[in-house]
Amino acid sequence: MRTLAEFILRGRTQATIVAVIAAALPLLFWLSAATVALVTLRKGAQTGAGLLLWAALPALGWWMVRQDPQVMIILVMAWSMAAVLRSTVSWVNTLFSGVALAVVVSFLLPVLVPEVQKQLTTAFADAYRSISPDMVEQLGDRLDMVLGSLVAGAFAASHLLLTILSLMLARWWQSVLFNPGGFRQEFHELRMPPLYAAAALIVLLVGPMVHMGALGIAPIVLVPLMIAGFALVHGIVAKRGMGVQWLFAFYAVAIFMGPSTVFLLMVVAVIDSWFNFRGRVSKQ
Repeated sequence: MRTLAEFILRGRTQATIVAVIAAALPLLFWLSAATVALVTLRKGAQTGAGLLLWAALPALGWWMVRQDPQVMIILVMAWSMAAVLRSTVSWVNTLFSGVALAVVVSFLLPVLVPEVQKQLTTAFADAYRSISPDMVEQLGDRLDMVLGSLVAGAFAASHLLLTILSLMLARWWQSVLFNPGGFRQEFHELRMPPLYAAAALIVLLVGPMVHMGALGIAPIVLVPLMIAGFALVHGIVAKRGMGVQWLFAFYAVAIFMGPSTVFLLMVVAVIDSWFNFRGRVSKQ
């Protein structure tokens, strides 16, 4: 991966080749997004925007031919968040910008891919009617609206997560080449501020009482908390010098437990925003 990063930064032609080919090939859009992000982090938003325009050509092809705007969305979000990270040198601000972009994407979903949202909403509605007919009866005519919001929110949240992972790859590349250990330190110290944790709880607990459309924002605001939860685990393991085997054990449990582990991490991340567990942990 280091060799690839060096090739990307060798010149505009090399970066364009990687970004365009990765965007054109199935399931490699994350590499194209990471390439755009790396160039933006290293050479600035203007240079990154030029590379984004080239990568957007195959992304536009996916959108027009396959009705799949995923590549375009992630490329634009990766460039935008990389520009924020370069200017602020703050992962918290970068995640805030990602949440804002994802909320916009969730509202634009009916315009971007109306047929996809309609099909997914219908499928979820049919499944929900067989699982919980009583709840369906209570929601009545609001069922499609509620499920439509959840589908849009889940769609945007998944794109936000993929963008963050691509941006982290780009930041790791930059760290390996120019600042060894820099990304590791940034990630280990990542902690969401108490105000964000409080706002997330309000959206989750109070938002649906005010308007059911708030359910669509819930999956989006949870993504930074999930990232912060993983950062907390990595930070504590590193601070106590526990060794990489503990991380392997943690991820093995996470894969086995599935969503339960992710939910627990988000809860711990909310608590950590107030109590700063890493600050209370001493080295072995």
